[in-house]
Amino acid sequence: MRLRGILAIIVGLGGVAVSAFGMRTGRPSDGVIGAGVAFIAVLVGLGARSSRQIGDASGEDPELTDGGLAASAEVDTPSVLDVDPITDPLTGLMNEIFFSGLLSTKVATARRRLWPLSIVLLQLVMRQDVTDEATDAAIVAFSEVVGATIRTADVACRVGARSFALLLDDTDEDGAAWVAERIQIAHAREGDSPVAKVCAGVASYPSHGIEPAEILVTAKSALKQASENLELPGLGRVIVAPQRPL
Repeated sequence: MRLRGILAIIVGLGGVAVSAFGMRTGRPSDGVIGAGVAFIAVLVGLGARSSRQIGDASGEDPELTDGGLAASAEVDTPSVLDVDPITDPLTGLMNEIFFSGLLSTKVATARRRLWPLSIVLLQLVMRQDVTDEATDAAIVAFSEVVGATIRTADVACRVGARSFALLLDDTDEDGAAWVAERIQIAHAREGDSPVAKVCAGVASYPSHGIEPAEILVTAKSALKQASENLELPGLGRVIVAPQRPL
């Protein structure tokens, strides 16, 4: 490209000289021919310069670039890890971090709209001698049962290895207990499972507390009571916390 530009400059200068000589000697035809040669030379020179500028802008010499080699040399290295800090990787549900942050917002909404809000804590009781793989599969299956049972507006989170938490808008403690029982029944209908029982503890706003932490502690206390006496028959106990004194 560089050689072509140099030759174009030489030819252009020659054309200018011929044009000037023709005008001085009174031969206009020579002047026109020389001017045409000079113009063509300028166009050739500009074309060579443009090609060189394109190569310089891309950082490559267009005559030496090996497209296949350049493509094979590229390495796709992501700079940001695809990690979601608020999602449980096994079930795809929201995790305890999300639940803790959402609880305060839900209680504030319930207070503003003057409706009840319930927390349901679920604890899975596994059968003995169950492998880790079977346990994980059972947890995933149970999470799907929960998702199919609750309303779209309700929120289900996995808050522990074998525990889940539900946030139920506009639902009092009696309605929340019924949701827990429906989940127990739906899970039992799935057939044989490594999950032997599903225990539940229920607490609500405003019956069991005004502040989020108070309601959550009350629900945990109810779940602890529900997880006792596991030898009793049935799908698992559902305990509603006693109402706080007025």
